[in-house]
Amino acid sequence: MKRLAALVVLGLFVVVGSAAAEGAATVKGPYDPAVDGWKQVQTVASRAATDGKRVLVVVGGNWCPWCRALDRLMTEDAALRTEVAAHYELVHLNYSKENKNPDAMARLGNPDKLGFPSFVVLSPRLAVLHTQDSGPFETGDSKKPGHDPAKLIAFLKRWEK
Repeated sequence: MKRLAALVVLGLFVVVGSAAAEGAATVKGPYDPAVDGWKQVQTVASRAATDGKRVLVVVGGNWCPWCRALDRLMTEDAALRTEVAAHYELVHLNYSKENKNPDAMARLGNPDKLGFPSFVVLSPRLAVLHTQDSGPFETGDSKKPGHDPAKLIAFLKRWEK
């Protein structure tokens, strides 16, 4: 009987562990580790030149809860979404164990050294105008952690064209 109980428990661990591993492998988000980051930035910069905008690169990964929360905020907050859409072409530049995008990181001044998420503002000609960690944009409220849309909008307004 003990042997049967042990086998049942072991079986549950295997099933739960397999489901967790499968879920981790299929995590969806704005960062694509399969994409060549520098080519992605170049493509978006071309579009920015045509549209008369700057490029906003958000460096992070789907593995990063702060990165996913920032993406959610940038999608759900109407004022922030409008500011980005009006003045920037947005790039989610992946940094993960699968793809650290070393070429893009080097060309952008190694924003991965600032922590995640981090921001790089580029001209359409790919000149780095500003690099910034996201710490100053946090709410500072332990009851409502995350990024403050008003702080992000103020930052974006300083760098818009």
